[in-house]
Amino acid sequence: MEKKYMILCVAGQSNAVGFDESRIPEDYLGHFRTERIRQLGLYGEDNLKIIPLGACAQNYQDMRPFGNPENPAAMPGTRGMHLPLADLLLDMIPGDYDILVLPCAYGGVGFTVGEQGSYDSVALRPSQGRLRWGKESPFYFAMRDRIQYCLELNPENRFLGVVWMQGEFDYENGPEQMAGFDAMTEDFFRYMAEACPGKVYKGDWNRGIWYNAETVAHWYGVGDCPRIWAHYAQWSPETYVKVPRDTDSNEVNGTGLTAAVRAMHYGNDAFRRVVAPCIAKTMAKRLH
Repeated sequence: MEKKYMILCVAGQSNAVGFDESRIPEDYLGHFRTERIRQLGLYGEDNLKIIPLGACAQNYQDMRPFGNPENPAAMPGTRGMHLPLADLLLDMIPGDYDILVLPCAYGGVGFTVGEQGSYDSVALRPSQGRLRWGKESPFYFAMRDRIQYCLELNPENRFLGVVWMQGEFDYENGPEQMAGFDAMTEDFFRYMAEACPGKVYKGDWNRGIWYNAETVAHWYGVGDCPRIWAHYAQWSPETYVKVPRDTDSNEVNGTGLTAAVRAMHYGNDAFRRVVAPCIAKTMAKRLH
């Protein structure tokens, strides 16, 4: 029998990628029902294939070289929210479905910073590097088209939502970030409603399936970042995800390999302990 999947997209910049530098325990994968969780591959021959999801997801940005030097060879890279969030969502979907995670994030990018880049519409991949987000962005095209690709693998596949964590590097121009985000999401809902009608699980192609999650505490003292997240909260209050300000960053058990300022990114297993549960609790309002 062909597998049926609920599709979860995680998109944005570094904290959506997952820059948790802390050592990945050898038994880490044992905390999750990995047999029911997959990802859409991006790298090399994995591209557009359904493959296992480990601690380090195949994002636009390849984090495998940045893992803690003490990591076991079998689990290179950094950790993100993908695996713990997918595991929590398994309890909110029918038992005959698995979850297919679609990682779409790159660190240090935004609507006001980054290169234009290019898009391969056959491989459904953006060009390498720090590209801009926006309604004409290769990052956006790849996210949109990969969601459609995943839904069309099986007519019974359904979409769970977009979890979005982005805005830090737009701190010098909040208004332009807000306008770019609004234009991109409006285009996303319009496009997906036409291309994949009736494919959202317990919802529709609107703001009710887009979850804006708060960033790590460090950024709330930087430039326009507070304004950007205030806009997210106003944009869709029901799907806005609050994360406690005292959630650990890479200041605890970090290595400094991903950023000189360790407080810029969630760390010390915070994605599993705090961030993913906060997102899952918000998503449960619709999915339960």
